[in-house]
Amino acid sequence: MKQVQGGYWPSLDLTGGYGRERSDNTSTRASTGGEVTLTRQELGLTLSQILFDGFSLRYRVAQQSSLLNSAAYKVQDSSENLALLTAETYLEVLRRQELVELAKDNVVIHQKTLRQIRTLVKGGAGRRADMLQSSSRLALAKSSLVNAQGNLRNAEINYRRITGELPKALTRPSRTPVETALPKTKEAALDTALNNHPSLRVAKADFEAAKAAHQQTSSAFMPHFSLELGITDNKNLDGITGENDDMSAMLRMRYNLFRGGADRARRQETAERIGAAKEGIRRIQRIIEEDVLLSWNSLITIRARLGYLKAHLESTEDVVKSYKEQFKLGKRSLLDVLDSENELFNARASLVSTQYAELFSLFKLLESFGRLLDTLGIKRHQEAEAELSNW
Repeated sequence: MKQVQGGYWPSLDLTGGYGRERSDNTSTRASTGGEVTLTRQELGLTLSQILFDGFSLRYRVAQQSSLLNSAAYKVQDSSENLALLTAETYLEVLRRQELVELAKDNVVIHQKTLRQIRTLVKGGAGRRADMLQSSSRLALAKSSLVNAQGNLRNAEINYRRITGELPKALTRPSRTPVETALPKTKEAALDTALNNHPSLRVAKADFEAAKAAHQQTSSAFMPHFSLELGITDNKNLDGITGENDDMSAMLRMRYNLFRGGADRARRQETAERIGAAKEGIRRIQRIIEEDVLLSWNSLITIRARLGYLKAHLESTEDVVKSYKEQFKLGKRSLLDVLDSENELFNARASLVSTQYAELFSLFKLLESFGRLLDTLGIKRHQEAEAELSNW
C-alpha cells in the first residue's frame, strides 16, 4: 500500500554525467572553423510532482486497499477453518478417551460375570458351557478394548499433527458460550453468514479490486499533467567552453494519441474480470447458504437422535438389571444376559459418540457463518484485523 501511496509525493532526481564530446555545429565553425572536442560535465536536480494523471493513482490506491482487505479476510477464513479442524481433533481425542473407559468397564463387567459363573460351576450349580461362553465374551470385550485404545492413539497422533503437541488433560468444552452465540432461527443463521463470513468478504474485496482496476484504465484516455522544477550545472556543452547553467519551472502535459489499441484491450479485459468477480460472489453465497443449511440440519437431526438414544440407554439398563435377576432364578440364559450387557455397552458408546457429534455440529455451525474464533475467544492474527477500506 505504501508503495502505491508514494505516487502522491513529489519525485526528486539527481542526474550527472562526465565524458568526452566532439561537436561540429554553427558555433564551433564560427569560432574555430571546424569541430571541437571538449570534456563535457553535467549535473542536474529535478523535482517533479504529478498534478493530474486521469485518476490513475486514486484507483490504484483503491485497488491495492481492496487487495489488502482480501488478503486479510483470507487469513481470517483460513483461521476459521484451522480452528474447526483443531476443535474436531480435540473432540475426537475426548470421544476416544471416553470410549476406552467404556471398553474398560465392559471388560470389568465380563470378568465379574465369568467369576460368578466359575463359582457356580465349582459349586455344581452352573454349566461348563456357560463358563466357556462367558470366557469367549470376555475375550471379545478385551479385543474391543485393544481396538479402542488403538483408535485413541491414532486420534492423539492426529492431534499432534494439527497442534504440534500431544494432548494433555483435555476437558470437555463448555456448551454455554457456544449455545449463546448461536442464532435462534435458521433464517437468522443465514443472514449472519451472508453478512460476516470471511470467504464472502474475500469475494467482495476481490470485486472491489477488479472494479478499481477497470476504473483505472480510463486514465489512459485522459491527458496527464505534472509540475517540474529543474536546475543544472553543466560545463563544456556542444563545443562551447565554460559554464552552462539553467533553472526551469515547467508545467508539462502528456496525452497519448495511439498505443496500438492496447488501452482499449486492457479496459475490455478488466471489464470481464468484474463480471467474473460478480459471479464469484454469487458462487460463494450459494456455497455458504448450503453449508449453513447442512450444518443446521445436522444439528437438528443429532439433537433429535440424542433423545431417543438416552431413552434407549435407560431401557437397556433396566433390561440388564431384570435379566440378571431372572438368570439367578433360572428364567434367563447366560446368553440373554451377555447379549443385554453387549447392547448396553453399544448404547453407551452410541450416546457418547452422538454427544460429541452434537458438540462438533455446534462448532461447525459457528464456522459456517464465520463466528467460531470469536465464540471461542481466540484472538485473530493481526493481518486478519485489517479493514483498510477508507483511504
